[in-house]
Amino acid sequence: MFVEFTSIGFSTGNMEVSTQPILDILGLFNFRIRNYATDYTIFNSDTFFIDPFFVSKVYAQQNVPEEVQLYIILNSTYIHNNTVFGPLIFRPHLQAISGAVILPSQNSWVAGVISRGFVSAGFLLTKNLELFTLIESGVLVNVWTSQEKPEDWETVLNEARQKSLYVTARVGGIWYYDRYSGIGLGYRFIIHGADSPLRFVQVYSLNDLLYNYFNALYYTSPEQQISIPFITTDYYLIS
Repeated sequence: MFVEFTSIGFSTGNMEVSTQPILDILGLFNFRIRNYATDYTIFNSDTFFIDPFFVSKVYAQQNVPEEVQLYIILNSTYIHNNTVFGPLIFRPHLQAISGAVILPSQNSWVAGVISRGFVSAGFLLTKNLELFTLIESGVLVNVWTSQEKPEDWETVLNEARQKSLYVTARVGGIWYYDRYSGIGLGYRFIIHGADSPLRFVQVYSLNDLLYNYFNALYYTSPEQQISIPFITTDYYLIS
């Protein structure tokens, strides 16, 4: 049994099961399974059951019409490895993100899966200083729906897969100020898929979350000129 600032859970051997109660009060009910397969490999699966109207119903005591009530189920599962050969570090990372939107009043749902991952290589100049390069890619795998599909469904789906494919590269350096944490500076290049909607979900750090948020904001309002160093630019900080 363990309790942290944001989570509570149970661990035994290499297995860990936990949840973040602080998110429950917002209607983000969550569950995590983590397995430390080896000293250098980790398997992690996060599942969320989301009620978008939870705050309105519970705290504001508002009545939500049945016809607009919906629920969202999200799952993010990844396997990550760090392999060290002297001063060289290789980091393969594979991830599947699945989600479903359920409309109980209409007895309908839609679900989808995207796959993404990266391969990173680093070189330790010193014990605390690393130069790295990274290639990341993602693509839509499939979409399912309870509704009757049009005749050209497969054609539309294949076009969506092609448009979703993106490939980016990053280079930079990281300074590790302790065994588990570091601060870095890098630059990202878009190799393919500058218009891919999946560019809004390239998340591996807090900075990525901020970058995606402002990227989406600019996409919906292109007339806005948003310029925040290391967040809206292709230069970025790592922490």
